[in-house]
Amino acid sequence: MYLRREKSGEIIPVSIEPVSYSDYKKITKARYFFNWKIEKEFFVYKLTVKGETDILGLISFKYIDEEYRIEIRLLAVATEQTGKQKTVDRIAGNLFTFAAKKAISKYGDLAAVSLIPKTILGQYYMDKYGFEQAGESLFLEGESILKLLNTYEDDEERI
Repeated sequence: MYLRREKSGEIIPVSIEPVSYSDYKKITKARYFFNWKIEKEFFVYKLTVKGETDILGLISFKYIDEEYRIEIRLLAVATEQTGKQKTVDRIAGNLFTFAAKKAISKYGDLAAVSLIPKTILGQYYMDKYGFEQAGESLFLEGESILKLLNTYEDDEERI
């Protein structure tokens, strides 16, 4: 997976790894919109540029085994990488794709990813990432997961 520089189009490889205990000291609500310390009991991952330590995005999720899905609890892009001021693109898409890959590896072709949007971004998630609406939840499954993977994975990463 990779990011793309806004101005030059340069491709930048990324890493997505579990958040470490020491990372929580630099994960502030001011930069990442939420209190991430309360997510410690769930699966919390950080997105960085490969070889660097600055956290550009975060995702927290839990497995709902009886429904063959991952529920995304929180997702945030660092404040400076949102809106017109951002210098790179694809942070959220990579995090959604990471969750989808985790769901597929655990649940196979029954895999789904869901979330309840906490902001007005619900429609944006549907338009940009292919989420579908089910009540107050948004979800990806089947073809919508495959389309996301095809958009955000490198050729050598494809399932």
